[in-house]
Amino acid sequence: MRNFKKFLLPLLFLIFCNFKSQEQNQLTYSNLTDLFDAYPENDERALVYVDMYIAKAKKEKKFSKLIAGYDEAEYYSKSVDKKLQYADSAVVVALKSKDADLISTSYLKRGIIYYYNLRDYRKALQEYLLAFKNAKSTKDRYLYHKIQYHLGMVKSYLGFYQEASVHFTQTADYYEKHISDKDHPNISMNNEHGYLNSIYRLSTCYRKLEQYKLEDSLIGIGRRKVVYSEEFSQEFAFFQKALGIQAIRNGAYDVAKRHLRRAESILKRKQDFVALATVNFYLGRINYDQGHKKESLVYLKKVDSILDKYNFVTPEIISNYKYLIHYAKEDKDGRLQLYYTNKLERADSILRTDFSVLTTNIHTGYDVDILVEDRDNLVRKHKYRGILLSAVIVCVILVFFFFLYRSRKKEKVLTSRYNMLLEKLNRAEESVEDTSENHNVKSIYNDQIIETVKKNLKIFEDKKQFLDKDLKLPDVASLISSNRSIVSFVLNEHLNITFSEYLKRLRIQYITKKILEDKMFLKYSMDTLASECGMKNRQVFSNHFLEINGIRPTDFVRKRQEELDKS
Repeated sequence: MRNFKKFLLPLLFLIFCNFKSQEQNQLTYSNLTDLFDAYPENDERALVYVDMYIAKAKKEKKFSKLIAGYDEAEYYSKSVDKKLQYADSAVVVALKSKDADLISTSYLKRGIIYYYNLRDYRKALQEYLLAFKNAKSTKDRYLYHKIQYHLGMVKSYLGFYQEASVHFTQTADYYEKHISDKDHPNISMNNEHGYLNSIYRLSTCYRKLEQYKLEDSLIGIGRRKVVYSEEFSQEFAFFQKALGIQAIRNGAYDVAKRHLRRAESILKRKQDFVALATVNFYLGRINYDQGHKKESLVYLKKVDSILDKYNFVTPEIISNYKYLIHYAKEDKDGRLQLYYTNKLERADSILRTDFSVLTTNIHTGYDVDILVEDRDNLVRKHKYRGILLSAVIVCVILVFFFFLYRSRKKEKVLTSRYNMLLEKLNRAEESVEDTSENHNVKSIYNDQIIETVKKNLKIFEDKKQFLDKDLKLPDVASLISSNRSIVSFVLNEHLNITFSEYLKRLRIQYITKKILEDKMFLKYSMDTLASECGMKNRQVFSNHFLEINGIRPTDFVRKRQEELDKS
């Protein structure tokens, strides 16, 4: 009896396996798709049917179906590592197929995992560029514009908002034209997703470029078109986020909180931690501005927790650490202040490294690729290809030597200006020129009032109150217990300087000295340096630095670092 059981159990197992195999072979790709389509994203219960789909495609050696199966497996997997493994498998199969569209699609999808799931922007860009390279001649315009969209995302992250806006304008136009009731519902929905995401990203570019009317018009379109639904929940959250930031700009903090909290709950569920960190940062900032310290700290610490857990940072939220440092100073907690200062330095270093590498890659891998393609098309249109190609090579060589010569010449000029600036700063320390005496000025104010204003302006300078942003003449007058007319008169007639020029010089002199004396400042980005000296953005900062010092701040920092490296 015991021997009979030993024989029977394996036999029943073989019969069951054979039955399952026959059942699997009878199921079509459409049947299997219907089975796993019933499950939501990241629900691994669907993988039973996806694995059957993959096995069927492998057996029938259908490359496109096999890649589709790996894409579905990536969609339903919870683990990011598994998602990446499935994406790798899809790339391998696509390369075997030698189908340019399949190869391009597989690289793009692997890049999306690196960008959105792993926040590895460098690897994401590599994949996007490979996708673009293989899609040059594609007839699949949806695929082509999808790649353009993701390249726009990288450019937006780098701060090239004008260039990114061109990408998003093109993709928005394409997707809007292809939203049609005549198409299959899935195709129409994909185009609608593409359109809404494009106008949202475009509105963000306009905000960064301070083109607020254009931003507001796109947010208005999004608000009208996106009604909350599960299919468009993420787009709904994006536009709630945009409405919140818009409300902050307009000073409507309670309205901003309402929109941002709506976005927060959805983004947390969708696990979009980059957008969630940004929303939490703005909620922290609102509460900070309203004086709600406890609420502010809750949100600011949430941002810090997300950045720690997922190991990323973006230029928009790096200021989170400045607020935390401020609170640590306020609480006189030196340990916590040092902790957040180190985090700020590390985050700033990550951004500087990313910006340097990604900028080089995107211009050499994308822009140059486009130029080479245009050149090749031009060559094909002409009869004398060899002559033209030779001419191009000669031109490239000449251009190379021209830029090499200009670069060296520019470097000599920069070195000269840097040395002149150092001499100027040394002379300024050795002897301070007194410009306060001006006996020829006819004044409606007595000498005692004027001397008091001068004395108080000196205190204002010593206390570094000029570092506060958005300072206006009435603000300074109030700080020194005077009025704007007297202060304006003293600056113009006795100190021979306008108010705006006065602030500009104080701020640039301050940050120049800091860069020279404190090595920590050499590690800061231009945005951080601008903020440190009370200026609104890096472009204004750079222009003012050049005007006062005769050299751009980027060149000044580089020269100072070179000087320290030699010593």
